[in-house]
Amino acid sequence: MPSISSTLSVDTHLETQAVLYPTLRYLVQLLPLDHRRVNHQLQEAAKDNPFLIDRSTSLNLGKRETLLNDVLPEWYNPPSPEPNLQEHLAGQISALNLPLRQREALIYLTQWLSPSGYLEETPETWVRGSLWSTRELEIVVSHLQSLDPPGIGARSLQECLLLQLPPQTLPTLLIQDYLEDLAACIDHSLEAKQNRQRLLKKLLDSCDKNRYLTSLALDLSTLEVAIRQIQSLEPRPGRNFSYAPATIAIPDLIAEPQPSGWQVSLAYEVERDFCLNEDAIALLAQSKSDAQRLETLLHKAQTLLTALNQWQENLLKVGEFLVARQQAFLSSQNGLDLVPTQNQMVAQSVGLSNATISRIVRERYLLIQGQSSQIVPLRSLCTPLGVGGRTPQQLQQSIEQLIQAESITEPLTDDQLAQLLKLRFGLAIARRTVTKYRQQAGLESSHKRRRSNHLDNLT
Repeated sequence: MPSISSTLSVDTHLETQAVLYPTLRYLVQLLPLDHRRVNHQLQEAAKDNPFLIDRSTSLNLGKRETLLNDVLPEWYNPPSPEPNLQEHLAGQISALNLPLRQREALIYLTQWLSPSGYLEETPETWVRGSLWSTRELEIVVSHLQSLDPPGIGARSLQECLLLQLPPQTLPTLLIQDYLEDLAACIDHSLEAKQNRQRLLKKLLDSCDKNRYLTSLALDLSTLEVAIRQIQSLEPRPGRNFSYAPATIAIPDLIAEPQPSGWQVSLAYEVERDFCLNEDAIALLAQSKSDAQRLETLLHKAQTLLTALNQWQENLLKVGEFLVARQQAFLSSQNGLDLVPTQNQMVAQSVGLSNATISRIVRERYLLIQGQSSQIVPLRSLCTPLGVGGRTPQQLQQSIEQLIQAESITEPLTDDQLAQLLKLRFGLAIARRTVTKYRQQAGLESSHKRRRSNHLDNLT
């Protein structure tokens, strides 16, 4: 078998090229990122570049509710003492009388909470690359909102305040129908007092349409008590906790069983969310001022999209090779079925450098679809080559099999295990190597196993 040559010179060449070619420079930046972080990078670039369109933002424009960040200034960020918000919620979730799958969905949702305790993004975004459907995640939102602190998991300021109040009360009615009016009433100024008088008149005028208002002895004093109650609510339920989103594995690739074998696809195609702004490009030709700066921005948008396309192609190329090589493991999901696959082998097979492969598989995850879906690190498919062409896990399993078949009164020493591995499996392993793999498998020494067996016999 020919030896796998080092690609250090190729890596060095690529790093030099990255300085010279903008597309390659952007590609190097994108390679270690998962699809969510790549999406964020492109969104940030689109904010400052008129030639780059973020389709996801433009589609949702005008449909967005006013959130707390629109109400409170950017600098309002009080210190957050312990405990951690996600840990606080996880403890409550574990005690809920819900099916395991729903509790796991709730834990997954906590990663979408902002530091203020609001649920960010849309259900369509939550579900991308996850194990749950949009409906499954939407169903458990109400369970999340039932947890402590009150108001957690809200998607708007209005919803957050309503979650902290019982139904059919004057404060509830004010928040539901008069939230904008309330903002002008919360003050001790003459203008605020006049605004409260106007709000009271609105309420009295609507008494005929609202039975609850009719039942109240509604006057200015009653209104002011309700406003003070609203002021006592917490608009940022997460601010009294430190913020650390739960570490959730979000797959970038999906492996699915097909009649011809396992096939892999991208969990989410970031590229479809971004495109060039053709209208802006058409106007560029007519622009006489600042043309040079605009052309630079256009070139940046073009190179970013090219790098994004190459990022997806490289990720899919590596995923296809690993899935094709690890078909047995994907079917059994048993680590013993993993075929030794070094990074150098992947690099030579797909035409990329060692460093590129390392960047691609690091912190990337593969969703294995099937009867029991599972998310595994992509790097776990790049198993190192152990002794005798076996993976470390396979060596540990061989040692474990020998120990399970040993005599209770005379456990095998590591020297004896090394001899048996050579006789039965043709594996020439030194005693210290056996010791290392035995310890990694969590198996005790022969002395401790003998003592443990003796104690078991006594009892």
